[in-house]
Amino acid sequence: MFKVLLVDDEPNVRQGVKMMIPWTEIDCEVIGEAEDGDDGLNKIMSLDPDIVVADIKMPGKTGIEMTQAAKALGFKGKVIILSGYSDFSYAKEAIALGVENFILKPVDEDELTDAIKAAGDKIRHDRERKIRQDIGKEYQSEQMLRGVFFGSDNSISMFEERYGHSGFIVAIFAQVDGDEKAAAYSQVREYFANEERVHIIPVDISGVLGVLFRTMPKNDVYAILNEVKEKFGQKAFISVGEYVIDAAQIKQSFATAEYLYKNRFVYDEGKVAMPSCINREPAPDAEYASRIVAYMQINDVEKLRLSVDKFTQSLRVVGMTAERARVACITLMLDVRAGLIRQIADKKPENLITDEFISGLEDSDTLAEMTGRIKDELINVSNANFARSTKSNMERVVQYIKQNYNKELRLEMLAGIFDYNSAYLGKVFHQYTGDNFNNYLDNIRITEAKRLLEESDMKVYEVAEAVGYSNINYFHNKFKKNTGFSPMAYKKQFGHGE
Repeated sequence: MFKVLLVDDEPNVRQGVKMMIPWTEIDCEVIGEAEDGDDGLNKIMSLDPDIVVADIKMPGKTGIEMTQAAKALGFKGKVIILSGYSDFSYAKEAIALGVENFILKPVDEDELTDAIKAAGDKIRHDRERKIRQDIGKEYQSEQMLRGVFFGSDNSISMFEERYGHSGFIVAIFAQVDGDEKAAAYSQVREYFANEERVHIIPVDISGVLGVLFRTMPKNDVYAILNEVKEKFGQKAFISVGEYVIDAAQIKQSFATAEYLYKNRFVYDEGKVAMPSCINREPAPDAEYASRIVAYMQINDVEKLRLSVDKFTQSLRVVGMTAERARVACITLMLDVRAGLIRQIADKKPENLITDEFISGLEDSDTLAEMTGRIKDELINVSNANFARSTKSNMERVVQYIKQNYNKELRLEMLAGIFDYNSAYLGKVFHQYTGDNFNNYLDNIRITEAKRLLEESDMKVYEVAEAVGYSNINYFHNKFKKNTGFSPMAYKKQFGHGE
């Protein structure tokens, strides 16, 4: 409905015009009246009417002067002049100002109605044309920006001509909840509606938005994106590419943001995903399972957490898929469980990692969620089986040696596990046990070797491997030094000759 302002110094004329025109039928409403040219100018600027119907001869400013002043102040509406003067000079002046119609008094109802309808039609036509123009400009702008994102030379040239060279960062906004996608994307556009340095386009058929920040400091962009992330919470995923200084490099920033988005299972940590999340080089192979078992045995929760965090980060490497990450997590838990079973065979099954827990990991929406669940489960199992009592640290070291004597053990390795300097650990260990580490470990191994030689039909080399000696000659020398017999001679005493 078009808004109409009536301006005339004669109240009867204004009332007559209000009464004679079928406003509703011609899609109009009178939103105000003014009693002279000065009042009319104020009302035009405050009410912003679509159509003004004004007398030409009024106290203060005339209708012509009022129109001229309003146009100078930016008024874009249509003006219809009513005049009791047929002098052509008035009409000529009105036409020069772009007045829509010049109607002589006494006013004919049909003539004025037609004039107002014609003004409304022109306004409607102008609006539709502007919408088409805006849509066309928006489409062209989106096509240009999309071309820049994907490295089109022609689009980059157009972009540089329009915006020049400056700093750029590309971000991607994706709404995770399908029921709220359209509303969320609309809100993001509204959020940046008044920021000329931010350009937004959909980058895939689901409506995911690519957001280009132009001439904005990197830290300011990060702060803005964190605000947007906080606004939308866990229902939205936001990734950001590198800060680049040239328009031709925008595609690189977009490619990084898109990679993080497409692999959001791996990179979604509940905050804005940054380029620094990506390991460009594969992480070196690490025995995460054995380390985790070791920390569980000594119930070192902090190191257990740190080990899982390092494992998680090792999966954030170029080329990692959601499926591969899931398999890696499940394999880790199977390996940890196998390691624990070897150490705590006497514990109740309910205190171990269950098949139900491992299969349930598949339900995790992100890697962060999956490894978070893994971390909690490992801590719970560690507490259930190895909770610290009042034992001293040296008791814990000795207990670990007794449980792992059949593995490769070195003082430096124990120092790393228990967070000691190796020289200091050796000294304290000697004070606590009365023996140095190597002798203590050899005595445990030889004691177990004697038991196996006495009670089993295992061959000597099998016994050596079973108690932690990979070199048969070294085992032979250690055994004879400890017992005075060679392993074979000792074995024969119990009727187990080979």
